[in-house]
Amino acid sequence: MYLLKKSHLIEALDSWKEAFDVYAPMKHNGVVDLLPYMDSNDFTMEYVNFALPVKKYLFGQKEELFKWEKKGDSIELSHINGEEFKERVYFGIRPCDTNSINYLDQFFYERYKDNIYAVKREKAYFIALNCTNPGSNCFCNSTGTGPFATKGYDLLFTPTDDSYLVEIGTRKGEELIAIAAHLFMPTHEEISNKKKEAYKLALGRFSKKLRILDAKQVLEESFDDEIWKELSKTCMGCTGCTNVCPTCTCFNVVDEDNGDGTGSRVRYWDSCQADSFTRNAGGHNPRDEVSRVRYRIFDKMKYIDERYGFKGCVGCGRCIDACPVFIDIVEIMEKLGKKYDDKIIQELDQKAKESTKVVPEQHECNDDCSYVYTPKVAIIKDIIQETSDIKRFVVQYEDKSLHESLKYTGQFFKITVFGVGEIAISIPSGDFKKDYLEFYIKKAGKVTTVLHDMKVGDKVGLRGPFGKGFPVDELKGRDILIVGSGVGLAPVRTTIERVTENRGDYGKVVIIASSRSYENLIYRDDLIEWSKIDGVKVLYALAKSTDEVDAYVGYMNDLIKDLDFDWDNSTAIICASPNRIKSVSSDLLELGLSGENILTSLETHMRCGIGKCGHCKVGSKYMCVDGPVFNYEEMLTLPPEF
Repeated sequence: MYLLKKSHLIEALDSWKEAFDVYAPMKHNGVVDLLPYMDSNDFTMEYVNFALPVKKYLFGQKEELFKWEKKGDSIELSHINGEEFKERVYFGIRPCDTNSINYLDQFFYERYKDNIYAVKREKAYFIALNCTNPGSNCFCNSTGTGPFATKGYDLLFTPTDDSYLVEIGTRKGEELIAIAAHLFMPTHEEISNKKKEAYKLALGRFSKKLRILDAKQVLEESFDDEIWKELSKTCMGCTGCTNVCPTCTCFNVVDEDNGDGTGSRVRYWDSCQADSFTRNAGGHNPRDEVSRVRYRIFDKMKYIDERYGFKGCVGCGRCIDACPVFIDIVEIMEKLGKKYDDKIIQELDQKAKESTKVVPEQHECNDDCSYVYTPKVAIIKDIIQETSDIKRFVVQYEDKSLHESLKYTGQFFKITVFGVGEIAISIPSGDFKKDYLEFYIKKAGKVTTVLHDMKVGDKVGLRGPFGKGFPVDELKGRDILIVGSGVGLAPVRTTIERVTENRGDYGKVVIIASSRSYENLIYRDDLIEWSKIDGVKVLYALAKSTDEVDAYVGYMNDLIKDLDFDWDNSTAIICASPNRIKSVSSDLLELGLSGENILTSLETHMRCGIGKCGHCKVGSKYMCVDGPVFNYEEMLTLPPEF
């Protein structure tokens, strides 16, 4: 523990500036923001908080993910070089923001480490400044993230009379002290009493208090509350709340084509409060205005808590300050809380204690995660027209050795059309096809339209495989029902091929293929071949009759009740629209099949594919890493926004 005279602060900043880039509270256009410290002219210590959190320097508002360049017939890709990022000292960070860094670290390092964030984070030095005069909309005392910091800092400053009490939090903090050692005076522990006194005074200055202890439980009871409809009529969708939030991490991904054979893929801040955030290429949007407004509150107070064990709100109050129509998370939680008496809250609180949070796995790319956003170049070897709007693309990695090391442990790939964008496509072929990949692609949006215009020999990019696939090996010895509607047959083809290739390991196998017409059905030849395998039955459910095969005209559900299955020893795999999944599952449950043995793939809007961009998040789950395969009981625990 040290003391630094307030009169020596500028000298300390100047000392650090010789070794690092220093960012500090600077007056700019009438406001105080965290900006490069050049000299003391615009430096100030008179501020409540910065307009934007320190997050903007770790997770930039716009960042390049990789670059590409076309050279003749080849495409060269380059990673973003982390060495260009300099070490930085961020001075004057408020405790609410240091706590947000704790969340960002967990989020960006989870499963697939975000190397771009990691490089900036590891080169950052944080000097926190305890808050003694909270603003009118601050409520960090309620969230346990302030007004004094307990984590997320390398050095911690507490104002006391004419000095700052300085505490070291990490090795980086020791390094900062050593650089300006002549300015920092070691002091005795008794002086910490002054810190306690300052803390008590700061607590007494808060005017807002958030209902936090039972927040998750209150929200569980209020999913369909009228308050969300009222708020949806008020909210302008300006996205200001998420832009200033220190824990919002959503981003969009776009390709920028320079027009000269070069370009880059960039990400930029996006918002769950934007109308288009969850809109799919086909136009379907699972979130309406009510669910959009509700989602932000649920995510901060419930979904993040379920995933990490702490709230996603740090009480900085920026969202309240930024909202032009005065939507206030504190007022919302207070209104909802008053609707439930103490008995209900106690019951809900006990339920919460018995529940367990999601424990995210460690990142799956070991120490080198630089490739997670950068695809590998592949060549289109063949294109087959399957239906009027579906083509089969046979592709091969330019580096053929990649096929030998490829592990088919996921459910989908990300396919890049350089300069246009990227889409998620299910894996329709098994690991026995070692030298190529097949993708069945429906013409539906911008990227797929360009893909449909490409020719054999053209090059695309591949990332993957990603996601949780169907547990084929765990189904051995069981009867298997596979239901695919329309292009929904593509996500289950890998499973079909693995089951048919190892036919003796499974019981009865029935495949139900559904479509508007036989001509619109994919895998027509494959279905005929599969039907010839002993013990495999293929049934067709079409909207109109055909002379090509013996098909039932009507809903696929009607075919299920006549199956001679041992439902106690069966598993059903369904890939269709959400409504059709629920309808078929309901019929299977009536027949005696348990929800645990009904598996489905929830194909939602996916951008990054690795659980970072937020577009496919449903409740506390990211479809691209926690799914897209779920059993029916797991699916029912998700909010109905998929």
